[in-house]
Amino acid sequence: MNKTNRIKTCALLLLCLPFCGGWTTAPNNQTDDDRYVGGELIATYASETISYVSREVVENISTVKGTPEYRAVSGMENGCGAVAGAIIVGFYDKYYGNLIPDWDSYYSTGTYRMQNGTYVQTLLFDLYNRMQTNVVAPGVSQDEFKNGLQSYVVDHGYNLQYTSLGIGNSFNYSAFKTAVNSNQPTVLFVQPSNLYLLSERENQDVVNSSNISGNHIMVAYGYYEVKYTLSTGTRTDKYLRVATGFSGTATAFYKIGSYVDAAYKITIN
Repeated sequence: MNKTNRIKTCALLLLCLPFCGGWTTAPNNQTDDDRYVGGELIATYASETISYVSREVVENISTVKGTPEYRAVSGMENGCGAVAGAIIVGFYDKYYGNLIPDWDSYYSTGTYRMQNGTYVQTLLFDLYNRMQTNVVAPGVSQDEFKNGLQSYVVDHGYNLQYTSLGIGNSFNYSAFKTAVNSNQPTVLFVQPSNLYLLSERENQDVVNSSNISGNHIMVAYGYYEVKYTLSTGTRTDKYLRVATGFSGTATAFYKIGSYVDAAYKITIN
């Protein structure tokens, strides 16, 4: 049964990951066979303080109620693909019934439930196996991720469509914003890179960075743009909101200057 009519309320989640500045060049030795293992999130190792005269939030948009915040469980080594896939499934379970059998991923308010030790764990391991995680080599490839997630969705009675939003410096930020405005999440395949958390103080924003140690897959679901008037001029920072799949830092910013192997808007219907 289509659940769309059950959910009528909208709200924005807290900020997640910054994309600022220009795109970097592609990492060396990139191939179509890159594997995504998730790695570890290394604690804050650097920060930037932005001192400003004034601050204006230009845009602050996310999908309806954001996304679920799932993470890998014991026995899921290199499982970032399964976690990202589960976040997508949990997101769409709110609109299309039985994507997670016998369990609703959301409350009556539309807010997503916390990770369930039975139903979400079953989903995670199903996707983990469908994606052939660690079978060919550690982690998953882009094709293994895409085929595994599509297999799960089709087997539960729905269709899944991937729409490329570009790679590297051809990432289509305008198309991404259109996807968010249409309540559609995007999956990102990234190289080892930084995640960021933003905290506000009086006339200052502090941006703290952590590092993803391996190739990773995560879900982008919103954008945030802020314009600073500085003593020396102006500065506008643009951020993607991302569900990271990591415990403890479920959401963060990802800088636009970080290289993206691939980005796909995901539609389930």
